[in-house]
Amino acid sequence: MAENTIQWDKDADGIVTLTLDDPTGSANVMNEHYKESMHKVVERLVEEKDSITGVVIASAKKTFFAGGDLKGMMNVGPDNAAESFAEVEFIKADLRKLETLGVPVVAAINGAALGGGLEIALATHHRIAADVKGVVIGLPEVTLGLLPGGGGVARTTRMFGIQKAFMEVLSQGTRFK
Repeated sequence: MAENTIQWDKDADGIVTLTLDDPTGSANVMNEHYKESMHKVVERLVEEKDSITGVVIASAKKTFFAGGDLKGMMNVGPDNAAESFAEVEFIKADLRKLETLGVPVVAAINGAALGGGLEIALATHHRIAADVKGVVIGLPEVTLGLLPGGGGVARTTRMFGIQKAFMEVLSQGTRFK
């Protein structure tokens, strides 16, 4: 059983605050604990959506979300490529359900939102970043030849247009402060 990495708090107005807080590390990363917790949370949001008026995704860490689990990615090879692809599709499906929930969803970015962290934020309707030291947003994995797998390519293209998305975000790995 995975550690619960997402705390659920619903107030009297029906606003659900989801606080990312992986107890197994100093930063939130897209590991097995996150995948299982996010899936459970998204399923609960879908089940309870008639009583929910909005969702805020926040972090209990200094970073919002550091990105992918690099240790896990290092183990991907030809023998488990299909399994890895299925995991990415699973994450993408959960983010799409979050994006199409039917209520406003907001990312409250208090620190670095890199890679998978930005992909989570892009799946929300509004992104609010604190004006504090340490807030940086980007898709640095592209500098390693990796494409964002959680829908970030489509969402940045939809948000900025194909030329700006490609030139400033998807090909350069620019980190915005």
